[in-house]
Amino acid sequence: MTLPTKCSFFNHVTQCDIPPSYILSIIETEEYLIGVSCLEHLESIKSKIKKLQQTKSIPNGRLKIENIKMVSTTCIKGSPEDYQEVYSKRSSEN
Repeated sequence: MTLPTKCSFFNHVTQCDIPPSYILSIIETEEYLIGVSCLEHLESIKSKIKKLQQTKSIPNGRLKIENIKMVSTTCIKGSPEDYQEVYSKRSSEN
C-alpha cells in the first residue's frame, strides 16, 4: 500500500509538509485507515478523530496508532550481458 508523503494535518488551507511517522486507523468490525501523522501533529489529529467519532462522522471504534516502518532497497538493473547470461542458462536447462 502506498502511503501519503505528507502528514494529514491541515491548518485552515495549509497542509503540513513533514513526512508522516504514524499510521492512524480505527478498528471496529473492520480496520479503517483514517490518515497519517508526523510526531508534531499526532495529538492534534487524535483530538480531531475523537471529535469526529462523537459526531458519528467516522466509525466509533478503537484508535490504532502504528509507527511507519521505512523500507529501502537498492535498485538492481540488468545489463544486456546479464539478460544474455540468464537466457543462455535457461536454454541450456531445457
